[in-house]
Amino acid sequence: MPLRLLLLAALGLSLPACADKAGDDTSATGDDTAVDDTDTGTDTDTADPAEDLDGDGVAPPDDCDDADPDVHPGATDGCDAIDNDCDGATDEDAPRWHTDADADGYGDPSTAQAACETPAETLADGTDCDDTRAGLHPYDSDGDSAIDGCGWRGMSSGNFHTCALDSDSLAVCWGRTWDYTPPTVPFASIEAGADSTCGIDAAGALQCWGRSAQTPPSGTFVAVSVGETYACGIDTGGAIQCAGYDGNGQTAAPEGTYAAISSTKSAYSHSCAVATGGGVACWGWDNAGQTAAPSGSFVDVGAGGAHTCALDTSGAVQCWGDDFYGQSTPPTGSFVTLEVGLNNSCVIDSAGALHCWGYDLKGIISTSVPSGSFASVGLGAEHACALDTDGAIQCWGKDVFGQTTVP
Repeated sequence: MPLRLLLLAALGLSLPACADKAGDDTSATGDDTAVDDTDTGTDTDTADPAEDLDGDGVAPPDDCDDADPDVHPGATDGCDAIDNDCDGATDEDAPRWHTDADADGYGDPSTAQAACETPAETLADGTDCDDTRAGLHPYDSDGDSAIDGCGWRGMSSGNFHTCALDSDSLAVCWGRTWDYTPPTVPFASIEAGADSTCGIDAAGALQCWGRSAQTPPSGTFVAVSVGETYACGIDTGGAIQCAGYDGNGQTAAPEGTYAAISSTKSAYSHSCAVATGGGVACWGWDNAGQTAAPSGSFVDVGAGGAHTCALDTSGAVQCWGDDFYGQSTPPTGSFVTLEVGLNNSCVIDSAGALHCWGYDLKGIISTSVPSGSFASVGLGAEHACALDTDGAIQCWGKDVFGQTTVP
């Protein structure tokens, strides 16, 4: 026996078995990576990343409750006394409630308050456009259950007064109204004259009121215009019917079918209408060529004191008649709405901006013209009003009779 083995045997020791190889050592000094893995390569022993146990797309630590899929950052934090969105607060997305000062069933959006229980004298709706008037609120003008607007529906200015239709289609007038009260019926449209007003009611009939209001023609109408002592309308067949004083032939309307009509608010009365073919026909007083309409194709017309303007199919404005104040010299450009006053006019472009020209009493068509986006405009003798696209009415100019104080 070799000396090395004899020495080991004397000491009670032995060599490792032949099956034990260097790579199979499971001792602390071997390759047991579960105890002391110093491998600098891919570490396969790192703990697994956190799992999304509740399947809400967010894993801890971002998810503050991984056992509830309704609790995670970005969740709705409703009325359940739980921090659903993991931000440390609860019930942040409680319903909003609004006050209804005018008791029209529509709440004021500026008064929103969050609460899980309904606060006293509040409601869930927050769509009111004017919480000071019960008649101004969202409305569905065509009955399709979709909201078409909020606030005033339309307006028209006479010489010293203005009338408008509220959200319920009821007429409201202010200024020099001579204490005449509009009929309390819904109107489809309204038109103010010199000191009277006419409206087309829900049945298509004309109803007129005011200081010089005449008995209107009978029938069913789609458009109306009001002069100083007469009124004209386009009936459902397209024919023009007029009634009232006829000292200047202002009620002797031409035959044919028409789509738009306008009558001056001046005592020297004339009217003009756009035929269904696009031509313009005028009748009544003609001291300055205001009834001498040019040829062309038009979509709207406005009769002033001694001048007339019309909007052609390209959106350009053409005027004729008296031009002493520049009232027959319109701006160039393309426009969508036209309004003609006694000695001035205004148009609205496709962006809703107002452009005015002519007689400029108190800056009525220059420095006082408001900026914004407007749907319609009315011109009186010394004031003007415009309906903006948000349903509010702005008035400017002289206010001797309260004609610029919108109720």
